[in-house]
Amino acid sequence: MTSILLPVAFLALVECSCAIQPLILKVCNSTKLGIPADIVAQRGAALAYGNEYRRRHGAKPLTVDLALEEEAQKRAEYMASTGSFISSIWDTDNIARIPCDSEIPQMYPTEPTIPGAIFRWNYQTKRFRCSYPIFTRTVWKATEKVGYGAAVASDGHIIVVAVYSPPASGDPAAMLENVQCEEVP
Repeated sequence: MTSILLPVAFLALVECSCAIQPLILKVCNSTKLGIPADIVAQRGAALAYGNEYRRRHGAKPLTVDLALEEEAQKRAEYMASTGSFISSIWDTDNIARIPCDSEIPQMYPTEPTIPGAIFRWNYQTKRFRCSYPIFTRTVWKATEKVGYGAAVASDGHIIVVAVYSPPASGDPAAMLENVQCEEVP
């Protein structure tokens, strides 16, 4: 399993003070199926990046909920073990399927880690932010808790799941109250 440094541009974007201790995560390996070895570090980095993104959109930071984390992990492992990747815009959770092999072409090139999924959910949607459910679930102001799960599937992809509570709603009035489209510095 090789290690990666998160891209300097991304770290600068979230104003990470990693100059003293760079954040090094391990890229998933398609020959090592199941839970990533550094999942604790990945979850911590994902929480930090997700909360920075929430701050920039007027939302309070999330806290980790162990029950949500367990649920997210079970879903990721189920999808990885069955080869099923089921997601719809009506889901209340975010799901990503990212190839472990960086040579595989991707529409939105993303590092195969939980923080990589956070990056994908927030930056691939730039044109459609406020109407894109993945974005609204990430920055929903009423959401207080999150749980992240990840597992490597036999097809060489990492499956990442984020479960939020309370979940975002598709109600237009609730959207106006809970989603700030504009970014603040």
